[in-house]
Amino acid sequence: MIVRLLTKRAINYVLLSMTFVLLLMLSTAATVKASEDVLTEIRYLLRTQYVEPVSREVLNAPTVEKMLERLGDPHTRYFTPEEYREFVGSIDMNFTGIGIHMEMLPEGVLVLSAISGSPAEEVGLKLGDIIISADGESLAGLSSDEAVNLLRGLEGSRVLLRVKRGTETRNIQVTRRAIAEPTVTGEVLSGHIGYLDLNSFGDETPEKFETLVNQLNEQNVDSWIVDLRDNGGGYLSSALDLTSYFIGSDIAVRIKDRTGTLHPYQVKDPGWKMDQRIIVLINENSASASEILAAALKDHDKATLVGTTTYGKGTVQSMFPLENGGVLKMTVDHFYSPQGHEIDKVGVSPNVVIQTADSLKAAELMLSDSAEALALARTDAYWEAWQELSGANYLHYYASYRQVAELSDVPLNKKFIVNFSAEINWESVNNSSIELIHSRTGERTSATFKPLSTTAVQVIPDIELASDTTYWLVIHHTILGVAGQTLQEGGITIARTIETDEEAEGIWKIQSLRMNDRLSEGNRIRPGDPDYGQAIKF
Repeated sequence: MIVRLLTKRAINYVLLSMTFVLLLMLSTAATVKASEDVLTEIRYLLRTQYVEPVSREVLNAPTVEKMLERLGDPHTRYFTPEEYREFVGSIDMNFTGIGIHMEMLPEGVLVLSAISGSPAEEVGLKLGDIIISADGESLAGLSSDEAVNLLRGLEGSRVLLRVKRGTETRNIQVTRRAIAEPTVTGEVLSGHIGYLDLNSFGDETPEKFETLVNQLNEQNVDSWIVDLRDNGGGYLSSALDLTSYFIGSDIAVRIKDRTGTLHPYQVKDPGWKMDQRIIVLINENSASASEILAAALKDHDKATLVGTTTYGKGTVQSMFPLENGGVLKMTVDHFYSPQGHEIDKVGVSPNVVIQTADSLKAAELMLSDSAEALALARTDAYWEAWQELSGANYLHYYASYRQVAELSDVPLNKKFIVNFSAEINWESVNNSSIELIHSRTGERTSATFKPLSTTAVQVIPDIELASDTTYWLVIHHTILGVAGQTLQEGGITIARTIETDEEAEGIWKIQSLRMNDRLSEGNRIRPGDPDYGQAIKF
């Protein structure tokens, strides 16, 4: 679910509000009718501390609920004492519940995963399970907040879940308890890249971040990926501390108060700095504190931002304790990037846009040398990321290969014949040496290979081809001659299938492709084509 959070300052706990995917962690702040004294307190705070002048219409509202409704600021909210405790705990990713990551479906709660060591894991909840009721109350048609309120409860309390798994439905009783998830985790990718996944800017996140950096440095990493995707923020002090690890003693953010004055905020030098190559991953759910860090690294040219434009939440909130034990979370400042760029309702744009592929895969490719990147790019897992980085032309995957032919209106039951200029060793012909590849996804279609002569093989796809799709038939150097000689060059045939399953008139089911023929002027990729001759340097 998407919920809103904040950031902490020394006095009044100044917090940055954020959009944060935190599943089963935070209940919605319920509407509370505060006392007349609290109404007076909040009216005074809005009049004297709110980021902008507040109209009389707002201040004269008869209740707290009406006052905040008229204010129209979703980041200014009233918390009961219990709601406030839950809210602050959630920033450090501490909560009491059953321990799942979830998504809402029309029929209930879809379990995406059970948190390691959680009650949900202990009772066997797993990916794909659908929780359709909790203690007899249906979860169908509810919002994520409403569902969370039914699943959460006091530590030690029990909840009876009705769980659908496939075609079977059963009851599972779960005992709720306190759960803590790490706000930052790390690992080594591809043997040389330090990967740091920041889930929240909690109170202890900077210290844990530094510890992970030291641990990964001991494994000889030479570059870094900092993942801010779906990170809605956290404590302002934590965001600033983390920023100092990258920029040293410099301006991390500019804050505009209610007077309209723009104040630069310079962080202190922590005594060490990450000065290797860095990529920061962002998306539309990277918000608030995440945007402070991303904008600072971009403005100071300390990292390459990869992904999509961030959420665009550029306001700061303070937490004001009230006489009744409640707390008012109120917007007190706006913040801007170190160079003064607007963030609120605008976001931070990436240096490299990755919209459809996995931006983490793209970042790994960008931080790999050319040979390693190309080897990864040719695999299913990285295919689409490479394509979005470089383009869809086959030359970006197989630059040294020669285009043998280009076929159109290929029937879906197509068989191919590949002719060689010399006798071949049939043991070297397999689904690794001859590949039929979906040009967009990199998915391989397995095939059966039938020798037609000592120099010709028929390639028969094991399944029907997809309609209106481009395939690459790739012949690799690993095919050997009977004397052990290798091909002088690899070859590629581009085949575009018909839009229906009807066989196109004039196109043979079996078509001969000669590996020793050169391209004609009619089907050669020309220098004028948009993708011709690109040399991608990372």
